[in-house]
Amino acid sequence: MPAVAHAPSGPQHELLVGGTAAYARMCELINGACGQVELETYIYQPDAVGDRFRDCLVQAARRGVQVRVLVDAFGSDGLPDEYFDALVAAGGEVRRFNPKRLLRLSFRNHRKLLRCDGRAVVGGLNIAAEYDGDGIERGWKDLAVEVSGPIVAILAASFERMWRLAPFRRRDLRGFWGGRRLLRGPAVHETELLLSGPGCPSGVLRSRLARDIRESSRCLAWAAYFLPSRRIRRALRAAARSGDVRIMLAAQSDVPMSRWASERHFTALLRSHARLYEYLPQILHAKAVVADDVVYMGSANLDVRSLRINFELLLRIPSPLLAARLRAEFDGDAGRAQEIQLQSWRRTRAWWHAARSYVAYIVLARLDPYIATRKLQSLR
Repeated sequence: MPAVAHAPSGPQHELLVGGTAAYARMCELINGACGQVELETYIYQPDAVGDRFRDCLVQAARRGVQVRVLVDAFGSDGLPDEYFDALVAAGGEVRRFNPKRLLRLSFRNHRKLLRCDGRAVVGGLNIAAEYDGDGIERGWKDLAVEVSGPIVAILAASFERMWRLAPFRRRDLRGFWGGRRLLRGPAVHETELLLSGPGCPSGVLRSRLARDIRESSRCLAWAAYFLPSRRIRRALRAAARSGDVRIMLAAQSDVPMSRWASERHFTALLRSHARLYEYLPQILHAKAVVADDVVYMGSANLDVRSLRINFELLLRIPSPLLAARLRAEFDGDAGRAQEIQLQSWRRTRAWWHAARSYVAYIVLARLDPYIATRKLQSLR
């Protein structure tokens, strides 16, 4: 496992709202790194934001910092082969996760992680210009959190596993599965890393999340893509019947089929007294859950693909301060959103809306996992 430098003084959890704030802090961390920089992302676009990060990474490598970049081959398919030539020439390393054409549609590294010495940033933001903004006037709405402390070494070890798995050959997969283990913090009250994907303890992630939601009296979530498993749906309904559950959904989505599929669950949730909102100013891409004073932040959406198929990372952070900060952020977003009311929702639903929702649900919740499972069986 790579060495992790002593974390600088400062808060252990710092919320970053919007691409402008998050990118500025991430570049600041890269520019200040003296030991290691590890960047892992699903989408890396060769645009103004991508060029800015590449320049920072090249400069870090020229200072003698160990720089490694891991991008997903499917998500970053538009990235030219020569894009990182200057970084490689400066001593950096770049890998594309799962470059195999027949497999990468199903098995994607959807994780977003920047680790610079003793600090790390995780969240929902890819490296692309559409995220650059405040999520209100400009840029997609997204969230990230900067962390320090023991969890950074655990994130570094997790990156190392994904780095080795990147070629996605049969022997790489067998080694990854053989070394499966839960990477988590040293104590229950500290930040914990939860993982999903083939060879990861995905069941632990789902059970932790469902338990915290079910037992909470106040639960709120940003859900860019909302297609939860039966266990998560039951937990949300149970929490809503006895407490306060609010979910921020995307009025505009870059994946319309996901939005159509999610509508299949609206009536049951609304009947359970959950409150659903549609975020209006920009495309919503944020992924976060606050269950009382426990915060979940990372790359995982509340959908079947994230919780069962993709490689994802999610931090479980027990922090009253971070939870309060996110509740205040949610209140602000709710003021810019439209709440979905049960009666008006049912009244405006035409038969073809329900048919569209059913077809989308079958494709995303049934067919997609089935295809991925069959492909995975062929690799064992």
